[in-house]
Amino acid sequence: MTVKVKVRAFGRLTANLGNEMVVELKPDAEIGDLLSVLKEKTLSVQKEALIRFDRTEPELTILLNGQNIQTMGGLKTPLKDGDLILLLPAVHGG
Repeated sequence: MTVKVKVRAFGRLTANLGNEMVVELKPDAEIGDLLSVLKEKTLSVQKEALIRFDRTEPELTILLNGQNIQTMGGLKTPLKDGDLILLLPAVHGG
């Protein structure tokens, strides 16, 4: 059995991930596993945002069912079937 989660991407991530997608993962999947799958679908600029999530000031905010994963288990936050993940990259400008 697998876990299917819905991912909604925003900002520059939509160019390669689209606005919304369903991702199928192993039953014991965590947010980090999801990011590994998504990295394969992105180009270098977007990949950097995903890779650098683990920094003190991440360039990507990840919400799981409306809650920031930083207040949960971070990249070790477990996923379950039907979860909704929002990927919100930081906006830079001047």
